[in-house]
Amino acid sequence: MHASALGWPAKRFEYIGFDPPASTGFDLAASTQGELQNAAKPFEQDPYGCHTPVLQEKRKARNPFSRTPPYELTCPDLKELLHYCGPELYQKQKLPWANME
Repeated sequence: MHASALGWPAKRFEYIGFDPPASTGFDLAASTQGELQNAAKPFEQDPYGCHTPVLQEKRKARNPFSRTPPYELTCPDLKELLHYCGPELYQKQKLPWANME
C-alpha cells in the first residue's frame, strides 16, 4: 500500500513478514485485526496519512518533538513528494523512478 502511494513499481517490491511463534504469547489474530482497522483501512482512503484522524494521531505520536529529518536536503528531487498530502496519488511522471519497470 505504501509502495503504490509512492508510485513504486509493484514488480520491484517484495514484502517479507515474520509472525512470532504462538509460544511468545503473540496474538496474531488480534494483531491482524488491529492492523487492518488502524492502518490498512485508513490508508486506503488516505494514502499519505494526512487527513484521517487515526493516521494524523499516529504520525504525531511518532514525532513528539516535531523533529524534521533532512531528507529534502539530501535528496531535493523528493522534496515535493515528501510534503505531498493528497488525497489523490502523487503524479507518477514527476517521480525520479517514473520510467522504472
